Amino acid sequence: MKHILLAVIILLQMMCAVIKAQDTNGCDICGPTSGQYQNEPNGMFSATLGINNSTTGVYSLAVGNSAKAKGGTSMALGTFVRAEATNAVVIGSGLGDMDNKALINNKPNSLIIGFNSKNPTLFVGPSLGNESTGKVGIGNVIEPQAKLHIKSDYSEDAGVILEPKNKMTNKVFLQMYDDNHVISVSKDGMGIKAVDDNLSIEAESVALFGKIGINTNNVFEDSYNYSLAVSGGILTNEVYVKEVDEWHDDVFEDDYNLISLKDLERYIKKNRHLPDIPSESVVLTEGYEIIKFQGLLLKKIEELTLYTIELQKQINRQQDIINTLK
Repeated sequence: MKHILLAVIILLQMMCAVIKAQDTNGCDICGPTSGQYQNEPNGMFSATLGINNSTTGVYSLAVGNSAKAKGGTSMALGTFVRAEATNAVVIGSGLGDMDNKALINNKPNSLIIGFNSKNPTLFVGPSLGNESTGKVGIGNVIEPQAKLHIKSDYSEDAGVILEPKNKMTNKVFLQMYDDNHVISVSKDGMGIKAVDDNLSIEAESVALFGKIGINTNNVFEDSYNYSLAVSGGILTNEVYVKEVDEWHDDVFEDDYNLISLKDLERYIKKNRHLPDIPSESVVLTEGYEIIKFQGLLLKKIEELTLYTIELQKQINRQQDIINTLK
């Protein structure tokens, strides 16, 4: 930036030499020669162009209306703008010539751009040295805390929009660290890539809306109304089911139709499984619903309990008969 500024100053100085002969004082390229809005090129080898501009820094340049370049090799371009530090550049327009209205850059080796405001829209900070680069701030950020620091105004959200020209063929992506860590969006959906690495989310609670597949590109069939598909095991120390549509305490109602043991035996011999319980072939091909199956197992345990109670009654009656015969 310094070399570009020096090249501009040298060009302007050559123009000054043609316009008027002078020493190492600054020169006014074009502006009022007298009066209230006369330019004041006071910095050595500095230049002004426009009206009501001033330079006090060596090799400085002020162009526009009420532009002031005070720092050495500084540049102020626009209206009501000030470059007040060494190698500071300011481009744009403030709202007035007062301190609380002008667009001011007082950060050495930096660039500020803004329009119709005393606050900058863009700030490019200094590099730390050779082969390094500075940080960028957007939205009145003059001390960026990261390579890119964005701050919104009170009346707006702080957002970034990435939009491809052709949404049918091109995607949007953010690559972090390397090409194995990417967040991407295309017409086919959104993807998060963390190859051979862990992906962690730290939050008090996480709410996900939609259907989720783990270790699978499962296409959820219309016949299934589930939100989570997992290929592989699920390891947990507790599963709590909040909502259950049906349980089977009706087995203990007086009017419950308990199948006789004789009928149960015939059913088992014919079907090779218990009533209400899906067959092996059905389970192997279609799977089973855990909650429904747990309920059916409970139902069979309850029915087994009723059979046991009835058998105990029969044993007691038989024992009474035996005692009578003694």
